[in-house]
Amino acid sequence: MNYDEIQKELKQIEERLSSDEDISEEDMKSLEERVEQLEEEKKSLVSKAEKRRETLEKIKRGAIGDKKEEYKEGEKEMSEERKILENAEYRTAFLKKLQGKKLTDAEERAMTSAANSVGTAIPTVTQNLIMEKLEQYAPLLNEIELLRVDGNVTFAVETDQTDGNIHTEGATITEDGEVLIPVSLTSYEITKYITISKTVAKMSIDAFEKWLTNMLARRIARKIIKLIISGTGTNQPTGVEKANTWGATNSVTVGKTANLTEANVTDLIALLPGAYDANAKWLMSKKTLYSDFRPLQDKSKNDIFVKENGKFYVDGYEVMLDDSVTFHEAYLGDFKMYAGNLSEDVTVDTDKKLSANSFEYLGCAMFDGKPAIGEAFVKLVKATA
Repeated sequence: MNYDEIQKELKQIEERLSSDEDISEEDMKSLEERVEQLEEEKKSLVSKAEKRRETLEKIKRGAIGDKKEEYKEGEKEMSEERKILENAEYRTAFLKKLQGKKLTDAEERAMTSAANSVGTAIPTVTQNLIMEKLEQYAPLLNEIELLRVDGNVTFAVETDQTDGNIHTEGATITEDGEVLIPVSLTSYEITKYITISKTVAKMSIDAFEKWLTNMLARRIARKIIKLIISGTGTNQPTGVEKANTWGATNSVTVGKTANLTEANVTDLIALLPGAYDANAKWLMSKKTLYSDFRPLQDKSKNDIFVKENGKFYVDGYEVMLDDSVTFHEAYLGDFKMYAGNLSEDVTVDTDKKLSANSFEYLGCAMFDGKPAIGEAFVKLVKATA
């Protein structure tokens, strides 16, 4: 059976369950077994399609085979797939399938032409909308060094630890220290599971797309930001919190019962190496900004707290706000020294939950990140004892 035939039979089972109130236990059991069998067949088809897509990607990158013809064929198929994903009818068909709506003949043809992905690949317009929303809900992604490279990746981040030398004419030039820091990133699944009633089928295509992209992007973005800030690095990305072992050389501690002082702020700024000063920004919660930093403002003595054109500044450094940062704590640093990679575009899987007469949606992003250079960050710490 192909994908559409499986979906058709599942639909027929659904209609029977909805209309036949006197169905026997034996028939119910038989239908449940058939649904499980069909779902397994569907997963197998999707798995085969994904493997085919991955193989085509490898062909495109030249990782499989040495024949020029094979490369060109793979490149051609990838180009055709991109065209399909950009097609307006494919977008409509994809979203209607997620809603459980019946497709027109033209939409069915659009999905059939996308047989390589069995209709599971997100249309280009929808994918771009998700990424736009992801950056909107997670502005910190625009501050770090963010890549979008498939799979695991190792890249180098430049450090300013070593100065240039004066060269004596004719003398041998020797390497005088590391100037590039290698950063290796893998991939971790960042997922969001959503269940919504069958009323989703009543939404217009545009309204449904807006709802779905907003919901998935917002929830996935929040998780990624939390990981960038406080990820442990064990089976998950490494956050800025793990950039250093915090001590006297890279942090300032405020006593448990003490209030933040202007001296605390200037002492912390002094700890940040000058090489990272030009791009340095604060990261703290809004509550910390207004509870700890705002009271330091004294127009007769300083301009430590400034709000200008909708942005906040503390002692001249722009403030980024995120409530994931612990209250009374703050980071100051060059966030371009944090390396991240979205190794795969956000994907969406869906299924019908017959027992609840609802639709399930699972959004997934692949992300990893870690501080490339620990000394690019300093921290304001609140004592707990």
